[in-house]
Amino acid sequence: MTLSREKNRINNYLRTKKTWPIIVDVQTKEDLSDIKEFFNIGNNKFLYANRFCRQDGAFRLEDFYNSVSNNTDDTFVIGLTAFLKIQGESFLKKVLKELLSKSISGHIVIVTYQCREYLCFSDTRFSERGQIVIASGEQDSAPNICLISPDLADAFPNSYQGIEEISCAVEKDTKDTIYIATAIGDQTFANSIYSISRMSNGYDILCNRDSRTKSIPVSFGTAEQWNYALKIMGLDRDWMTLVLQEFGSLSNLSRAIVSFSQFEEKKQWLYFILLSIFGSKDNRYLQLAVQNTYSYADLIKSVYRTILSIDINRSEFKKLYSQRKSILNELPEFNSEIVEFCKVVSVKEKDAIYYLTDLTQPEKERIIEWLDVYGFEYNNKELISILNIVYPDLAKYLSPYRYKNEFLDQYFSNYKYQKVINRIMPSFEAIVDEQSYQLDFMDILPARTTLIDKIDVTDSQAYFFDALGVEYLSFIQDKCNEYGLASNISCARCELPSLTSFNKEFVSTFNDKGCSVANIKSLDEIKHHGENNFDYEKVKMPIYLITELEIIDSLLKKVKAKIDSGIYKKAIIVSDHGASRLAVLHNTENSWSMATKGVHSGRCCPMNEIDTKPEFAIEEEGFWVLANYDRFQGSRKSNCEVHGGATIEEVAVPIIEITQKQLAVEAFIVDSSKVIHLGAKEHAVIKLYVGVKSNNIAIRVNGIYYDAEPTSENYIYKVDLIDLTKKGKYSCDILNGNDEIALNQTFEIKKKGFSETNLFG
Repeated sequence: MTLSREKNRINNYLRTKKTWPIIVDVQTKEDLSDIKEFFNIGNNKFLYANRFCRQDGAFRLEDFYNSVSNNTDDTFVIGLTAFLKIQGESFLKKVLKELLSKSISGHIVIVTYQCREYLCFSDTRFSERGQIVIASGEQDSAPNICLISPDLADAFPNSYQGIEEISCAVEKDTKDTIYIATAIGDQTFANSIYSISRMSNGYDILCNRDSRTKSIPVSFGTAEQWNYALKIMGLDRDWMTLVLQEFGSLSNLSRAIVSFSQFEEKKQWLYFILLSIFGSKDNRYLQLAVQNTYSYADLIKSVYRTILSIDINRSEFKKLYSQRKSILNELPEFNSEIVEFCKVVSVKEKDAIYYLTDLTQPEKERIIEWLDVYGFEYNNKELISILNIVYPDLAKYLSPYRYKNEFLDQYFSNYKYQKVINRIMPSFEAIVDEQSYQLDFMDILPARTTLIDKIDVTDSQAYFFDALGVEYLSFIQDKCNEYGLASNISCARCELPSLTSFNKEFVSTFNDKGCSVANIKSLDEIKHHGENNFDYEKVKMPIYLITELEIIDSLLKKVKAKIDSGIYKKAIIVSDHGASRLAVLHNTENSWSMATKGVHSGRCCPMNEIDTKPEFAIEEEGFWVLANYDRFQGSRKSNCEVHGGATIEEVAVPIIEITQKQLAVEAFIVDSSKVIHLGAKEHAVIKLYVGVKSNNIAIRVNGIYYDAEPTSENYIYKVDLIDLTKKGKYSCDILNGNDEIALNQTFEIKKKGFSETNLFG
C-alpha cells in the first residue's frame, strides 16, 4: 500500500493555515515507517511521545498538552498510541478528542496506530474539518505485553527497559509477546486495551521456559532466589541443564545431599528446587523427605523426621529406614536436629525403637532410655532381633556366647539382659544368693594363672584390660569376625577379693617371657568414677554401656591395624577382674556393722578380730568378700558398676588371643569317626581335624552345640556327644567360635551286635 491518498491529505493540511491538529491513523508497522520516512524532510519536526516520560515513569500528559499548544512548527507526533491504549479505551478517546479540540499555531500531525475504531466522535466538526484521516487495510496482529521486573532484564536480552519504551515496542517489534522491564505495577494498567501480563519474579518466566517449574509452588523461593535461578540458567536452557551444570547427573543430585551443609545458601536453595522437580530416583526415602519439605531451610530436618510419618508395619518401612540411615551416615552431624528428633520420637511410644539408629550418641542414649522403659516387655531374643537393625553393636553384646558350660551360658545371657533393661529379676537374684553359698564358679572356671602359663607369647603384644568381664565376649568375638581376626578365647576366674591389687600377677609372667604389656584403664575409670556424667546417682540408665563398647571396639581396630602392618602377629588381652551392674541396681546395705568400714563400694571389707563371718561373705586374703548383691555399711555408693565382691560377673575373666584369621580353614570328621559303633549305655565320641589351634572349636547337631577339646595330637579335637546314643545318620557343622568353617559333615551311629559286644566289651 502506498498511502498516497493519506500523504496528499497531510501535504494539503501542511499548506493551510488551519489552527487545529489532525490525526492520521495507520494499521500496520510498515505504514508507520513509511509515513515517518516520507515526511522526514525539510523543516518538518518529529515529536516522540516518550519524551514526556521520566525514566520508567508515567506519561506526563499535561506536559504533552503544553508542548502541543505551544507548537509553531510543522510537527509530527509519533508513538503516542501505546501510552494512551495502556490507560484504557475511555482515556484514549478522551485524549484524542482533547487534542482534536485544541487551537494551535503551526501544524500538528498526530500519527496513531490502529485506533480507527476509537475515532468516532459525536462532535461532527472533527470529520467535517478533515481532522481525522484513517488509512485502510488489514491491521497487524496486536502484541501481548508482558511487564517484567527490572531484576529479570538480564534473562530477556531483547526486552525493553522502562515503560517509556512501550511505544517503540508496540510500533516496531514484530514478536507476538514483547517484554518491558518496569517497576510500575500491572494494576496501573488495569483498563489497558492491550493484553498485559506481569512477571514479577523469575518463577513466572521459568514456568514459561520449562513447564516442570509448575510442579512446585512459587512459595518455595523468594523473588530474589527465582531470579538467581533464571540468571544462572542463562538463555535457551532448562532445569536439566542446571542439574548437569551444578551436579553432573541426576544420580549425583541424590548423592549430593551429603554435601548440603557445605553449599552456599543460594546453592542449598537451588539443590532443594532441583530435588523438588526431579525427585530422587536412587533413594525413595530422600524423595519422600523432599515431598514433605516446603523450604530449603527445612530439608535436613525433613530428612531426619520423615521416617516418623511412615508406619513400621508398611511393607517398605525397612527399605526406607535403611535408605535414611545410609544418608545420615554420610551427613555431618546436625546436633540440634539429632537432639530434637530424639525428643519428638517419643510420640511413637513403644514403637520409638524402630525409628532410631546407632549413628549418633544422642540416638544411642535414646535407645538405652527406651530399653529402660519397654525392654522388660520383650525377651532377650526379641531384643536382639530389634537391636540387630537399630543398634547392631548392642545386639552383639546381648547375643549368646557359649562358655562351654550351660549354667554360665544362661547366667550371662540373663545378666546382660537385666543390665540393658536396667532391673533385676527376682529369679536371677535367687540364683546369685544361692551361688554365694555354692560357689560353683570355683569348679567351673580354672584359675587364671593356670592358663596364662600355657600361652605362647612369641611375636605378641599383651594388653592388661582393667575390668573387662566375660560379659563382653559375644561382642568381641563378633567384632573380630567383622575385622577378619581370629579370636581364641578362654575363661578363667580371678583371685578374691576381685581387686586389681590381687589380680595382676600375669603382668610379671608376660614380662618374664619377654612380652610387653600395655595397660588399658578406660573401662575401669568409667565403672569407678562415672566419667562423662555416667554416675548412677545422676543417671539411672546404663548409658555408659555405649562408651564401654566403643572402648573395646577401638582396641580391636588398633589390634587389627598392628597385625595387618606386621608389628606383631598376636594380641593377648587379659583382664584382672570383671564388674557387676546389678549390685549397683540392688542398692542395699547389709545389716552387718563392721569394726572397719566397707571398701570398694562395700563389696569387701577388711577383717577384724571382733568380727564374725557375715552372711553371703567369703573369707579371702584378710577380707570379707560379699558374694551376693549387698554392700557393707559405711562405704560410699558406687557410680556405674562395682567389683571387689565374689559374684560370677566380678570373678569370671577372659583371656583372648587374637591373630589374623585364615582365609580358609580345613575341617572335617576324621575317617575313624565317620561310623561309630555303640554298645549298651555308651554314647558317641567323634574326632575332628581342624587346621587351627583354638579353644573355641565346637560342632552343631540339630541346633545343639557340643564343645570340642584338644587332644595330644595337634589339630585333632575330640567331641563328647553325651546325649547321642540312638543309631542313625547325623549331619553336623564345625565351628570356631561363631565362625562356621565346615558345614554338613556326616557321621553314622550303629549299635553293636551281640558278638561284637563279647569281643569288644
